[in-house]
Amino acid sequence: MLMCQLAALSPYKIVHLDSGDEASVLHAAKELEGEAIDLLINNAGINVSGNLASTTKADLLKQFEINAVGPFVVTRAFIPHLKAAVAKHGSANVAQISSYVGSITLNVGTAYGYRTSKTALNMINSCLAFDLKNDNIGSFVLHPGYVATDMSRGGVDLVVGDVVLKAISTDTSVRDLISVIGNFAIANSGKFYNHTGEQIPW
Repeated sequence: MLMCQLAALSPYKIVHLDSGDEASVLHAAKELEGEAIDLLINNAGINVSGNLASTTKADLLKQFEINAVGPFVVTRAFIPHLKAAVAKHGSANVAQISSYVGSITLNVGTAYGYRTSKTALNMINSCLAFDLKNDNIGSFVLHPGYVATDMSRGGVDLVVGDVVLKAISTDTSVRDLISVIGNFAIANSGKFYNHTGEQIPW
């Protein structure tokens, strides 16, 4: 079903890629060899619910593998494609879809695996931004908002401390993110932004 939905968007090309499988990532990069990629979006992620008592080592490692290691492996594999875009258009960007729950400043506990894996992604992005800046490749962290998806149980109200978060639609999130991405500037590479364009504290 997903492949049919993607095909309906009339993309240039659909390439199979499993960010949790490095061989799959390298194969996808090889399949697109020579292609310029102006914007690479790492949006794969999983959330295994768990508190202090119930979170297992396996839960933590799986979330780190998909949410943090995966974006690193994908970004590194596609650096030649990003550099090709720089050669053609002067710049290229990477967008890491993270979450405000990866903010240490805003932490309210629980969700150990999801929170810590997103925090790790934020640091990985900071390192990438540092290493890629001289190539004119920006790398940014984005929080898409609290979106009504399967992961949020369809958008059930989320209570964070004394704040109740209302879910936004995927259309709203995407529209907002397009605006934020459109304003990316290499001088701001490495920063962490909300879908509304506001900077989120680490």
